[in-house]
This record gives sequence, C-alpha cells and structure tokens, in this order.
Amino acid sequence: MASLQDKVTIITGASSGIGESTALLFAESKAKVVLAARNVENLEKVASLCKSKGLSKNDILVIPCDVTNDDNLKTLVDETVKKFGRIDVLINNAGKGNMGNVMATSAATLDDTMNTNFKSRLCVPHLIKTQGSIVNVSSVLGQRAAPNLSAYCIAKAALDMFTRLLALELAPQKVRVNAVNPGFIMTSFADNAGWTNDMKEKYLERLKVVQPLGGAGKPEDVAKAIRFLASDEASFTTGHLLFVDSGRHGAIPS
Repeated sequence: MASLQDKVTIITGASSGIGESTALLFAESKAKVVLAARNVENLEKVASLCKSKGLSKNDILVIPCDVTNDDNLKTLVDETVKKFGRIDVLINNAGKGNMGNVMATSAATLDDTMNTNFKSRLCVPHLIKTQGSIVNVSSVLGQRAAPNLSAYCIAKAALDMFTRLLALELAPQKVRVNAVNPGFIMTSFADNAGWTNDMKEKYLERLKVVQPLGGAGKPEDVAKAIRFLASDEASFTTGHLLFVDSGRHGAIPS
C-alpha cells in the first residue's frame, strides 16, 4: 500500500509468527521498519528477509527488547526517534499466554501476561506529532472464553477495551487506535503456552468446526489486516476490533 511508504513503523514481537509476517508486508509496502523482540538471532533473520523485499539497511532498525522492561521500552522509542526522527505506526504485537484455569493461575502469571500486552504509552507523544496509528494484536479469546487460557483471555479482553478507550482519548489528536482479533493461527504460540503435540492435533481437528471457514489461519492472514488498519485506507476507522478468525467470533461456542 502506497500510503505506508516511508512510514516509520515499530513492530514488537517481530522475530516470528504474526510479527515477522507483518514486518515483511510492511517492507513490501516500503515502510521503514523497527524490529523489536527478545530473540536477536531471529530478528536479524527477519531484517535480512526485509532487505530481500526491497528495503535498504538504512530502512531497518533492529532493537533487542523485552516489552515488560521499562528501560528496554524507553531505548526502543529513543533509538527509533534518533534514527528516523519520528514514529508513524506502532504494531503492538508482543504477547504471551499460559495454560491454566482461573483458580490455577497465579497472581504473578496474570501480572506477567497483562504486562506483556500493554505497552504503547511511550509512543503516544510521538504518534500525536505525526497523527499516526496504533494496531494492537488481540485475539478472538478477548471476546470468547477459553477456560484453560484464563490469563490470556483476561489480558486480551482488557486489551480490547484499552483499544476502544485509547481510540476515543486520542481521536482529538487524529491518532487512530484499532485492534486485530485473530482466531487460531499457525505460529509457535501453542508450543510456548505449553501445549503437547497431542493437544495440538486434537485442537486442529476441532478447528475444522469451530472456525467456520475451516482449519487454522496463517500469520499472513493477520498481517494483511494489520497493514490495512495501519494504512491510510483505514483513515476513518478507529476503536475497531477486526476479527481475523474464520467467523469464529460469530458462532455459538462449542
């Protein structure tokens, strides 16, 4: 999308999955990308792939970043502004989930999950200057309960409301805030959340029914929705939750 050309875009969780796919789509759109995550080796691989999409070394900034660390976040924002002079877009993609129901989830686990999902405020003063855009990566589970992913569901439900509230607060400054709410997407999320191979196989079979268009989605499916919401094509859209879930959010839970 031409409207993303030269837009300075921070992507957290950019080392794999949805973040990686988003970085590559933004590279194709000639944005300037700031790739942030904890896995530096993977970030460098993503940076190399962005170059293969036509970006130069000067269009890419790699920043090792743990979004739960306030000093890391400050460095991320400061280094972005130092190199590019501004911030146009924030893709708030970093997130995590842990297996466990409500009563089995510790306060520390819930706090850690929440802390990973809410990290946009340091960028806001810069986005006001550019009348920029924020896209939060939420989940259909922000609107649909999954008992064994309690902390994740709670964090994403809060992120959805945060998206709507921040959209209203920043609308007078012409900063747009939206979210994508994916269904089950084929990434390393399930492995990181502690799923066994048997659990994944059974769930993938169940998805043929639960996600009406059938099966699991791809990271690229979500990245395309993120690109739309961040671009000028969505210039009159804010406070919106865009479900990329094969219709799952509209179905009766099963």
